Amino acid sequence: MKRIAGLVGALAGLAVMAAPTASADTAGVPAGVSPSGVVYAEGTAAQGDVPDIEWPPADVKPPAHPADRLRKFATVMGEHLDTAFPAVVPQVSNLSWVPWGGEWEGIIEDGQDYLTTWAAYEDKIGSTATAFQIEAPGHFTWSPREFCENNGAKCEAEFLDDGSLLVHATIEAEGNRIYHIGSALHYRNDGTVVWITAYDYDPIFDGSPGPDRDEIALTFEQLSALATDPALHL
Repeated sequence: MKRIAGLVGALAGLAVMAAPTASADTAGVPAGVSPSGVVYAEGTAAQGDVPDIEWPPADVKPPAHPADRLRKFATVMGEHLDTAFPAVVPQVSNLSWVPWGGEWEGIIEDGQDYLTTWAAYEDKIGSTATAFQIEAPGHFTWSPREFCENNGAKCEAEFLDDGSLLVHATIEAEGNRIYHIGSALHYRNDGTVVWITAYDYDPIFDGSPGPDRDEIALTFEQLSALATDPALHL
């Protein structure tokens, strides 16, 4: 099983949370910065496929949850994901979770109004991980179109039956090859955003990386099933 220590970076103007490292004395990796030298490439978003909706919705304000309440959310969501994630991604083995946190792994502070974690696992190709970011109503301020523009992502979007918006985003990152990162973001009617990301490489920087892949580890169907899970919310 892949050992997970180190810290997790939160959203910092890029569509991918920084992966945790396995160095116990590492202070943490800022979002979008990879110890392996990956640099996110600029691209052109498919803006015509992304509705230009108002975000956050009018009159929605972040709840400023206290840390204790956020920890309760984390506990409930973690217990749910122990069974929900393998149900959506049945090919996994050796599943483990990075402790829920915010800017850094396992650290939850008053009023941060978002939580992050990673599912680290193995599949038939090797080890990889999937990132989860749960944004409280009103905390995430980029509209779907701004998200795609600001990240140079290729995006598609669809309105769901309840009027919420599901965005599929693909980002290229330049390293010793072109890497691909796929995200599903669910913009919910109450101002919540749930954001799930998978990779065509192993984003856990622990000194024994998993293999590069021909395709992103999860399909958009799987990412969407996770992002639209009503049990993931703050």
